[in-house]
Amino acid sequence: MKSLLPWIEPLGLIMLLLTLVLGIALWRRRWRWAALIALPWLAYSITTCTVVSSVLLATLEEPWMNSPVKDAPVCDVVVSLGGTGEPSRNELIGFALGRGADRLATSIELTRTGKGQALVLGGGGYTFQDGVMRSEADAAKAWIDSWKVLSAPVLSLGICSDTHDEAVKVAALAKEKGWKRILLVTSASHMRRARACFEKEGLQVESAPCNYLSSISRGEKIQWFHPPHHAGSENFATWMHEIIGWRVYRWRGWV
Repeated sequence: MKSLLPWIEPLGLIMLLLTLVLGIALWRRRWRWAALIALPWLAYSITTCTVVSSVLLATLEEPWMNSPVKDAPVCDVVVSLGGTGEPSRNELIGFALGRGADRLATSIELTRTGKGQALVLGGGGYTFQDGVMRSEADAAKAWIDSWKVLSAPVLSLGICSDTHDEAVKVAALAKEKGWKRILLVTSASHMRRARACFEKEGLQVESAPCNYLSSISRGEKIQWFHPPHHAGSENFATWMHEIIGWRVYRWRGWV
C-alpha cells in the first residue's frame, strides 16, 4: 500500500492522467494531439520521476562541497541570508521554519563557536491577514534572543526585497561597524550569486555553504527512476531560479 501512495497523491494522479490521455491520443492516431500532450508529459516525467533535477542542482552545489563549514575562518561577522522560514502567529516560537532552515542553524552554530563577533540576519517580508507586513529576520532574531544561545549580538536587516538588497544593507552596516570580512551563510546552490553580489558591494567574503538539496550532493543512493515526487520539481525550480537569477543580476550590474 505504501508503494501505491505516490500514485494517488496529486503529482501521481496528474502523471497517470497525462499518460492515459497520451495513450488515447496515440491509440486513435491523433498525432498532433499526441505531440502536444507528449511535451508536458516528458517535461513532467523528467523533473518529477528521474534523477535529472538532482543532477542539475548538484552542478551548482558541487563547487562548494570541498569547503567544510567547520573549517571556516574567523571573520568580523556572520551573515545569514533569508529563506529560512517566515513569521507565524500559530507556531509556539512565533516562527515557522522552512526549506532553508539549515542557513539559520548553521549561522547560529558558527556564531556560537566564535566565527564572528555578531550575527546579521537577512530575509524578506510576509503579509498577514491584517495587511501588515512582518519581517522574517525580525521573527528569527526574536526566536534566537528568547533561547539565549548566543552571547554575541544578533542584528536584523529588516525586510529585504532580494539578495542584492541584503548585500547593500550589510555593506552599509559594515561601514558603520568597521567590519571588513564577513562569513556568508546561504544554500550551496545560491552561494555563487550571493557571494558575487556581496563582493560587488566591496565586502571581503568567506563562504559557509549549507542546505545541500540535491540527493547527489548529500550522498544518497541514486534513484534513476522513481514515482512522482515534489522534491524533483522543487529542485528543478531552485536550479532554474539560480540560472535565471545569475543572468538578471549580471544584466543589472549586481554581480
